[in-house]
Amino acid sequence: MNKKALSVLVGVLGVAASFGASASKSWCSGKVTDLQLDKNTRLYASFAGTGSTPLKVSNGSLCSLKTSQGENTFCQALHSQMLVALTTQQTVTFWFNNNNGECPSGSWTNLESKGLYHFRIIKG
Repeated sequence: MNKKALSVLVGVLGVAASFGASASKSWCSGKVTDLQLDKNTRLYASFAGTGSTPLKVSNGSLCSLKTSQGENTFCQALHSQMLVALTTQQTVTFWFNNNNGECPSGSWTNLESKGLYHFRIIKG
């Protein structure tokens, strides 16, 4: 293979690898330590990370119960399930798109912008 073809191949593989990393999915677990709702119906929560992929977020923005299109049924269900998780101290797991395969962390992190798309409570 000549040098020009090799450099094109390396460039294409580099672009593919970076696209794959930016479009990767992740899942992260933790226990709900705090649940908040502001006057604009925005839902926030804090998590103590657990397991090998810990969710370590304080005051993380999850979703809005109401949007310009009306009620957000996913967010309403999430709010209900988060109350259960907080009360029973069950572990929760969230799945994210477009977060470079990493679990969100920090304070006042917007989890929707990290690609939050799936939620689970784990008994135990």
